[in-house]
Amino acid sequence: MHFEQRATYILERHLSVEESLKPKPAVVERRAQPRANDALPARVWGVDVDDRPFGFDCLLDNMSASGLYLRLPRRLKFCSPVSLVVRLFKGSGENRAAAIKGTVIRDKAESDGHTGVAIRIVEHQFI
Repeated sequence: MHFEQRATYILERHLSVEESLKPKPAVVERRAQPRANDALPARVWGVDVDDRPFGFDCLLDNMSASGLYLRLPRRLKFCSPVSLVVRLFKGSGENRAAAIKGTVIRDKAESDGHTGVAIRIVEHQFI
């Protein structure tokens, strides 16, 4: 086995292999739940990093059974509670909504002045 490894090492150093032919590492999905990437309208309430209460209409970038991601014009504290009402659409134009309580698990400033916020869903109820 040692000789095979050494031969492979020597050959790889002297033979050029096109990048397109090299095996690419598989992308591993870290999320436990699949995400819906539909832009869903929502209303979000909470307290920002300056302890000022806020309420905004926004669109969710994506959502799963365990969390969601949205963009807001304010920064939020890590682990701060937020409340949302998300409008869920069904195929025939029927509207449903979900009341969600969550916790901020990530807050990232974006180049457009908004903040990307990841929220873990703690509790939800369909309304």
